[in-house]
Parts: sequence; structure tokens; C-alpha cells
Amino acid sequence: MSGRVRRTVFFAVTCVAFLQVAYNSRPSGLPEGQRPTLEYPDALPPATIPKEMITTLRVANVQIVLEKTELTEVQKRLGGTIVGSGDASTANASLCFYGTDANGEWALSLDSSEIGGLRWIDGFKLERVPANSKADRRCRMIPENAGGVELPIALQLGQTEMQVREILGKPTLKYRSTLIFYHQHEEKIRTVPCAVLNTVDVGFRNGVAWAIAVFKSTQC
Repeated sequence: MSGRVRRTVFFAVTCVAFLQVAYNSRPSGLPEGQRPTLEYPDALPPATIPKEMITTLRVANVQIVLEKTELTEVQKRLGGTIVGSGDASTANASLCFYGTDANGEWALSLDSSEIGGLRWIDGFKLERVPANSKADRRCRMIPENAGGVELPIALQLGQTEMQVREILGKPTLKYRSTLIFYHQHEEKIRTVPCAVLNTVDVGFRNGVAWAIAVFKSTQC
């Protein structure tokens, strides 16, 4: 098996394992029984999205660059408690926030996987919060006038599947209530060949986007 194929298989398996554990079982702005889950198959098909989609975000005007911003850096600026979960390849460290926008309450988890050394933020999940839910006490509230959560593209909670497809194109896979958009490319970093992965997953409830999960990883 060639090095490129091995990296592709490794990324597909690692990505699914990380997403299933980190995004569906980690601390968030919601109590355990009220968290909407994203649904994933056992393995991802080959990547189909031609370019990276989301590699940055802003939280309360703090710029976060995936794989380049540390959890502790955000914690120093915005507060919150870093919580660990999982073990081995599914180990994850999370820092979570919650707040309110014009359409209701939201919760955000910033995540660092085992690949990110449980240090560098390499993924996040933004989700709508059901009415009358109580936030996880380990999460920090972001005041509505502090800037909220901003993504670098027009994707946002509350959009229909058609609107999401207009922004991101045809998904790599639709699995139950989740659209999975999967990008991978090869590039050289300081002359070393690397595989770069970026996924954007959108979960729907009652016909609108209820959760958005993003993951980025570079394997050299």
C-alpha cells in the first residue's frame, strides 16, 4: 500500500473515530440527555470537496486558527474549564461556551484531539440549544454583545438543507440526518509531503441545521 493511500485510510478512520467520540460525548453547553448528535458511518468514502472549507472562526472577537491556536490561549482570554474525555486515538480535550443570538441559544465546543496533542484546537462543534435547557456548568457564557461566534463562510445554524448545499456544494455523503463534506489534499510543508484533511458536518433537526461540526488535521 502506498504512503498516500495509507494516509488516506488512516485519516478516514481517525476522522470518523474522533468525530463520533468528540462531537457526541464531550462536554458542551447542554446536559448529556439534551445534546443533539451528529450521525456517522463506520468509515468515510473518498474525499470529494475540492478545497478547504472552514479552518478558522471567531469567538467573542477572539480569532481561532485550527491547528495553530491553543486551548489554553482561548481559556486565558475567555475563561471556561478544559475537560478531557476518551483515551488513546479517541482522546479529546474540550473548552465550551454558550450564548444567545437573534434565533435563540447556542453552544460551542472547541476541541483538541490526540492528533492535536490535546493542546492545539483542531475541531469545533456549534449547536442550537433547545428552549429551557440548562447549560453545562463547566461552560463559559458569552454575552450577546461580545461578538458571538463567526464562521468565515455564510454557513450558519437554522439554514435549510438546500441553503447548506448552495454554500458548500454537493456533500461527500448524506448519512441519516447528517451531511458530511470531506476534503483532503497533499502539500509539502518544509519539503515534507503531508496530507491535509478538512471536514464540515451539518446535522439537521426539523428540517434546519441544528449542529455544525468542523475538523482539520495535517499528517506528515
